[in-house]
Amino acid sequence: MIKKTALFLLLSFASNLSAQRLFDNSKDYDIFHHYTRWGIQLDGLAYFPAQITQTDAYSFKSQYALGYKFGLIYNLNMSNHFGFKIGALAGQVPAINTYFKLTPTQTGQSQTYEHKTKPVYSPIFNFSFPILLEYRNFSFYRYTLSFAAGMQIERTTAASLTDSYQNYYYTSVSNPGKWNLDFILKAGWYYQFKPFMLQTSVVYKHRFKEQYSGIFLFENLQNLPDVSGEYVLNGDYIGLSFDFYFRKKAREVAMSCRANTQSAQVKKRQERARREKEKAKKQQEKLRKKKEKEMRKKAKKKWIFW
Repeated sequence: MIKKTALFLLLSFASNLSAQRLFDNSKDYDIFHHYTRWGIQLDGLAYFPAQITQTDAYSFKSQYALGYKFGLIYNLNMSNHFGFKIGALAGQVPAINTYFKLTPTQTGQSQTYEHKTKPVYSPIFNFSFPILLEYRNFSFYRYTLSFAAGMQIERTTAASLTDSYQNYYYTSVSNPGKWNLDFILKAGWYYQFKPFMLQTSVVYKHRFKEQYSGIFLFENLQNLPDVSGEYVLNGDYIGLSFDFYFRKKAREVAMSCRANTQSAQVKKRQERARREKEKAKKQQEKLRKKKEKEMRKKAKKKWIFW
């Protein structure tokens, strides 16, 4: 019993200590003090499978496909804990990525065709402009926890893409080229190193409208009718995001410190002037009351004499 109680107290103390270290808000810190607010962002993304009409006879399905984005990001601070992240990114989208299997009975051939297509990417870059509200919380030495959420304006370049296999399979999708709105959610850490600061985050995107849509077709199969259906890629993804912020030069850091010091000195002078003004106002009020009192006394003496 004593051992269990001691173990419980030890675990409780450890968890409380970890919580205090993890969510230590007592520090006044600025993680960008020694680093630039401009950064380079690189994203590795896994796009969710497209929605397709089921065709069990061919084991036909869409698969996860890898994509990427890169570009510039800027941190606009509101306070040490809150700020906005705005960016300009470019990347390619895997519009078609499928798998199917055709048996000898279906093709009339002597072998089974098991076809896993290579992802068919958008021919040129798509552009996106995220605007995220970020919360940062100092945790451990050189480590800062971060959460961000917001919207992303995305421009999908107009394109028509196709994928085919011999004369049995064909898929075609397109996008007319429009601006769309996405929801972005990120969670990760800032790591402060000497030459640069790295932010690693898990990122999730939900798109409110499909990114590519079209049809698929199976034809020229033995004793089987042609089969077609819809192929719709929504454009949702999950992935890893890496932001690199480079260390400022010593001169820039010194200038920043001087500016902060000067700002503090200005505030001190303003506060001193305010106190002196209030003190002078109180003294004037005191003199006014004293004069009024003396005038009342004189008026009283005149009345008695009269």
